[in-house]
Amino acid sequence: MDTLHWQHKYKDTRDFLLRLLNKEFLVFLFFLCVSTAFWFLTTLNETYEKEIKVAITITDVPTNIVITEGLPDSVRVTLKDKGFNLVKYLFNDNISPLHLSFALYAKSQNKGSVTPSEIQKILRPRLGESTTILSVKAEHWDFYFCHGNKKKLPVLINGNISPKPNYYISRCTLTPDSVTVLAESAALDTITAVYTDLINLENISESTTRPIALQHIKAAKLEVEQVSLSIITDQLTEVAIRVPVRTVNVPEGISLKTFPAHVEMRVAVGVRNSGIVKPEHFNVVADYNELPTSQDEKLHLKIASQPRGIVKAYIKQPTVDYLIERNK
Repeated sequence: MDTLHWQHKYKDTRDFLLRLLNKEFLVFLFFLCVSTAFWFLTTLNETYEKEIKVAITITDVPTNIVITEGLPDSVRVTLKDKGFNLVKYLFNDNISPLHLSFALYAKSQNKGSVTPSEIQKILRPRLGESTTILSVKAEHWDFYFCHGNKKKLPVLINGNISPKPNYYISRCTLTPDSVTVLAESAALDTITAVYTDLINLENISESTTRPIALQHIKAAKLEVEQVSLSIITDQLTEVAIRVPVRTVNVPEGISLKTFPAHVEMRVAVGVRNSGIVKPEHFNVVADYNELPTSQDEKLHLKIASQPRGIVKAYIKQPTVDYLIERNK
């Protein structure tokens, strides 16, 4: 019963759709297509202005020449013509790319240039007689090259990297940390480092590695366009330790004693490095050469050395009483 029901439903639906496609509907559809085609042809027969992109490339570069800064990939050309022709240019590869021979446009030992009029001269034969070139635009018209001169320079971070409160950055590295720069000798002499794009990373709490682009250097080419920035973070902790006070620069026959003989230090260090905070790894000294001019004043202590990896260390009470005795 269900099968017969669905068969009747299908037949009724099919008959309904076929009735829609009757002769009157087909006539209407025909005239709609004709009117649309007529409108389209009329529209394309009008004169328009259209900007198109035309690819350009430098060719026949000698093997001993390195292009350090090339021309833009394309120029923007504004054409005027009937719509039929403009549509043709949009889908026709005959006008692009334009090949510019290196020897024709190298104007000096390290620089070349091309002008809008030269682009028009090359492009004109590829266009129809009715097409008018209104303008040719590009980001720049110069290119630079060198004869293989190069120098390896350090990569420096440009910007700000700051940790979240109670965290610190234990290590921040760039890989590679130096890159080769190609340019003419005179230009290389003025370049001392390569900088990253501007970085502004705040409230960093987790270690991360990310790519970062290098700043463009005019008339120069970088061996790589980006480097890898690695940031290692750690959570801060404070450790208290007692450290003995050592005396230094005491003349022979004299002894210098401090009161107290041990002082308390507070050391801020990353959790990963907390194991290095031991009294024997710190050197707190009282320098005889820095005795105060008045006996009523106290002697200042200083931290002479401490382990690597310490974020901050200070003596809780940085001044002490002292006693000078002559040895018998």
